[in-house]
Amino acid sequence: MTRKRRLLLVCGALSLVTQRALAQATDTAKSAAPDSTMLTPALIDAGRKIFHGKGTCSGCHGDKLQGGPVAPALTGPSWRHINGTYAAIVDRVDHGLAGTLMVPHPGGIEEAQVLQVASYIYAVSHGLTKP
Repeated sequence: MTRKRRLLLVCGALSLVTQRALAQATDTAKSAAPDSTMLTPALIDAGRKIFHGKGTCSGCHGDKLQGGPVAPALTGPSWRHINGTYAAIVDRVDHGLAGTLMVPHPGGIEEAQVLQVASYIYAVSHGLTKP
């Protein structure tokens, strides 16, 4: 086997391992409650910017997550149709809620942004940051 072929095989194997690790990390992030190392000020702030910007979340849930006529407040430990856990928040932002204005990936946000928004909402609803 030539050195070039060996190098290509190693690179391919590393790429596969990296893809699997990233998928596993994403699955873990979606299901596990965030700990203090996950909820960094930068992550929370990124989620805040998306919530109040591209994600269009504040249009229904309010500037201070106080809720409104079409969407519940997101400031307590549980809300209408959801228990307020990190996994439940991720699921709702990721999949929406049929029959309501809550659509999957509001504002067309990407998968990573779903996790950022969920981190912000979780932090606010559990008293870890202000809206």
